[in-house]
Amino acid sequence: MPIKICLFMIISLLGLGKVFAEPINSTPRAFLGEVEIVNDVVYFQALLPDIASIGCANTDAPFHWAFSLSSAEGPSLYRAILAAQSGNVQLAVTPAGDCAAASGVARPAAITLLKPKQ
Repeated sequence: MPIKICLFMIISLLGLGKVFAEPINSTPRAFLGEVEIVNDVVYFQALLPDIASIGCANTDAPFHWAFSLSSAEGPSLYRAILAAQSGNVQLAVTPAGDCAAASGVARPAAITLLKPKQ
């Protein structure tokens, strides 16, 4: 009898690991698409549902996000873009809520690199 109880507990704990491995309302993820740099503005594609909530963003634009390399966060955002290009990782983009770097293109406040879903 104790072996059955131990086996049941082990199987139950393994099952809980899958349940709690990722929250139900986890951050939307996307793979990095094309990247283009014009003057000091970096444009990139990463289609995420948050884009539609930004009033100034044109969802039909060829690029979804843009930021200035000369802004305070620009170099850090660019390093994240380079890391995403060099590896098989997904992005989570936190919108800044404006289109300050380029008209009609949403500006990211942060870019988080995530491991791909398995």
